[in-house]
Amino acid sequence: GEDLSYVLYGSGGCSLYAADKLRALGSVDEIYEPAYVEDLDLGYRGWQRGWPTVFAAGARVLHAHRATTSRYYTEAELERVLEVNYLRFLARAIASPRLFRRLWRAAVWRLNALCAGEPRRIDALAEARHAAGWVEQQPLAAGALPEELILAIGSGQVAVFPGRPPRGKPRILIASPYAAFPLSHGGAVRMYNLMQRAAEEFDLVLVRFADQWTPPLAEMLAICMEIVLVQRVGTHWLPSRGRPDAVEEFDSPAFHAALRETVRKWRPAIAQIEFTQMAAYAGDCAGTRTILVEHDITFDLYAQMLKQKDDWETRREWKRWARFERAAWKHFDCVVTMSEKDRRTVTGVRSVCLPNGVDLERFRPSGGAPEPDRLLFIGSFAHFPNVLAIEFFLREAWPELARRGARLHIIAGSRHRYFLERHRTHLDLDQPGIEVEDFVSDVRPAYERAMVAIAPLVASAGTNIKIVEAMVMGKAIVSTPAGVNGLDVTPGRDVVIARTGPEMAGMIASLLDHPEERQTLEREARHTVERQYDWDAIARQQAELYHSLRATTE
Repeated sequence: GEDLSYVLYGSGGCSLYAADKLRALGSVDEIYEPAYVEDLDLGYRGWQRGWPTVFAAGARVLHAHRATTSRYYTEAELERVLEVNYLRFLARAIASPRLFRRLWRAAVWRLNALCAGEPRRIDALAEARHAAGWVEQQPLAAGALPEELILAIGSGQVAVFPGRPPRGKPRILIASPYAAFPLSHGGAVRMYNLMQRAAEEFDLVLVRFADQWTPPLAEMLAICMEIVLVQRVGTHWLPSRGRPDAVEEFDSPAFHAALRETVRKWRPAIAQIEFTQMAAYAGDCAGTRTILVEHDITFDLYAQMLKQKDDWETRREWKRWARFERAAWKHFDCVVTMSEKDRRTVTGVRSVCLPNGVDLERFRPSGGAPEPDRLLFIGSFAHFPNVLAIEFFLREAWPELARRGARLHIIAGSRHRYFLERHRTHLDLDQPGIEVEDFVSDVRPAYERAMVAIAPLVASAGTNIKIVEAMVMGKAIVSTPAGVNGLDVTPGRDVVIARTGPEMAGMIASLLDHPEERQTLEREARHTVERQYDWDAIARQQAELYHSLRATTE
């Protein structure tokens, strides 16, 4: 389909599709030397009026920029012209005094750096100040983006991809820090399964961050009317505003701008913000009902980690999360949690428990025999509690199991070694009997080969989707209490619970040696999931929530 990504300006006449709009903008100023800055000026003034500029993929430029300008300028002269034009653009177009000072100061510093040994550049400032045809800066029209967000949305960090045609159904906008497909982590599993089912009754629009600049996959374009990608720019510098680090990492002007423009464009009935660190975007969804999906209560998770290791950094983040998260709830119409335990924690706002589930058709026991003494752990190392879990298991339980010849298969998610370094954890995974894989697109064969699935978590919030998947695949599970946090399971019937490493090693060894005991657990676990954790039933509850929120506005 046509790419309609937001930009600051087009190419020549391609951006000037309406003469009345050109006249309303004051037409083309004559303060610029010919070097295509006129387009930037017109595009920016259009955004100030609330008229977005988009990139039309079908447009074709019939001449090359440098080939044309080289008729008039040498390379050095062209560089000077561009510097002068940029300074004139700042003075001509930027209405905010604060933004103008910041951009002008940055331009002057850049010029000073460029002028070292080349005095000819110094003339740029003098020439910019004596431009003819000054026009008073245009104030922002009602509903237009703030100027900083205009610059952000046209920065090249936002890309728009049309998906399925609109069907006239109620519109739901979903904002996420992560991709929902492929199913590389528990959050993606939840988002994709519920979005796939919601798409039958609602028109979906997705705005999400992208670490890599690749088009959305066909599986997502098939269920969304539009997908807006915002490039996540990594940095080691974070503002010191007293908010959790993850909130600062995902606070992007380009995302604020893209979200506001998408809300204005589609006017959704509901905007659903996924993950706690995205709660700062509630203010960009004005005029629509809002939902915050708490995949876990993050300050509760940090409180558990503090019990394991009380250091300055963890305690600081716990305090920040407790303050930020509780305050964030008040800016939403509803908070969705994964468990009743988490729902009771939420105060000051309507809260609903929509638990994690599993696709009962996709996940079925094969009936084949597992490999003897094979254990399975699935958990992305991007999520620090999974690293703590393996660290605990290898230290406290694995030595005894290794001596009896057990084998441990770990599926650690994409770039697991990178995340081990980031978490400053040095696990010895290069041991006999341990097999480690990165991201696996289909985990069912791994479950089928395993005799016992383990969940040795020492800290956990929300609910563990991998536990539910293991149960529905008919696998015996040995877990710590944290591993089944928030799940309605019965210890001894659905799962086996161990509180220490030696106790976990003993219970795993017992299940490996007693197939009848193991098979009884497997049957009961499957039956429990069928009764309580079917994605179809959870999707129906989500649809009821959407309708109830829409009803309050009608």
